[in-house]
Amino acid sequence: PLSGHHIMTLDPEQLSWQVVNDVVMGGRSSATCKVGHGTGSLCFSGLLSTANGGGFASVRAELGRPVPPFSAVRLVVSGDGRQYQVRLRETAHPEAIAWRALFTAQEDRETIVLGLDDFEPVFRGRRVEALPGLTRRDIRFLGFMVVSKQPGAFALTVHQIETVDRDD
Repeated sequence: PLSGHHIMTLDPEQLSWQVVNDVVMGGRSSATCKVGHGTGSLCFSGLLSTANGGGFASVRAELGRPVPPFSAVRLVVSGDGRQYQVRLRETAHPEAIAWRALFTAQEDRETIVLGLDDFEPVFRGRRVEALPGLTRRDIRFLGFMVVSKQPGAFALTVHQIETVDRDD
């Protein structure tokens, strides 16, 4: 259960988002990122292509300051039924580890709570087995990614992002 001891709300409109697609590896996917003026939402959409070994699109933002320790990430999202990833990083360096958690964004707005155990360390899409979990990390970057072998349009709207403490 989650009582909602709020730690930090991340306002998508206050962050500077950067799109990073598979074109960095020769792919052909495309994406845009728009923030809802006054709505506080992030709209991440585009077209996935599996041409040239592609099949991913992402968006990320530097948080400006480290996130205080938390036990869960609470997202309010809506989308197209595809599976997405929320990604947390300590650095923007391309050789750095990311922590990812998977969620499916349905058409109707819903709240998704991802505990620290839901996040796994990954490097270039592959799990890093030898690395410990997400606890005590200096998280400075937040992102969303869609990866699929199914080409076509995608759309994710992130209405709210919070870090919270979980009461057990």
